[in-house]
Amino acid sequence: MGDTPTGNDARVDLIAVADRLYGDDLSRKPLTYLVEYDRIFQSFQDKPIRLLELGVQNGLSILMWQEYFQGRAEVVGIDVSPKPATFPEDPRFSFLQGGQDDPVVIAAACDGRPFDVIIDDASHLGFLTARSFALLFPTLLNPGGVYVIEDICTAFTSSGADFDCTDYCPAEIGLPGSPRIFPSHHHGMVGFVKQLIDHAMGPTAAGGYTRYAIESMLIKTNIAYIRKAL
Repeated sequence: MGDTPTGNDARVDLIAVADRLYGDDLSRKPLTYLVEYDRIFQSFQDKPIRLLELGVQNGLSILMWQEYFQGRAEVVGIDVSPKPATFPEDPRFSFLQGGQDDPVVIAAACDGRPFDVIIDDASHLGFLTARSFALLFPTLLNPGGVYVIEDICTAFTSSGADFDCTDYCPAEIGLPGSPRIFPSHHHGMVGFVKQLIDHAMGPTAAGGYTRYAIESMLIKTNIAYIRKAL
């Protein structure tokens, strides 16, 4: 498997692409993220999908998606900072400057056409991440699409704006006499992802979904992948 396609059916190795583009750059997405992205996005690789990334920083992730999807994807990046110099000069790629929770910016990014993949690598603040999700997931993500929330551990970092140590209670699990309510951390990104589990599981007794039609959630170390129901 190489990082250069040799035909329409050739696979691009995402990790090899990341190695070459990022080098030692500290903004590189962790290897565990890339392995899962490669697994999940394989089925999209040869399709003309639309991808939105909230938070593009220096633009290297956008270059990575450009190469990985072999020029077939239409990619939109949003960031509060100006467009980075490395952002592709390509008619399939566009950039908007603004907040990740700004409905005007979100509407302009969508331009009336929903996305197949949305990646939130922006503020890493739970309340802003929740606002973006509420704006995008119900109507601006296609059925069967994937919504990714990166870096959810920020709720546990004492320097983070979402951290509240009074709410963090690492309770022992399964001890005799334990209460039915499990003490847990509810702030920030972690709290938001836990709320998504409530939305996914709560209506299942009636065989339906909330307005957040979550078919499945894959939660790995520091990242959550949410697939929208068909």
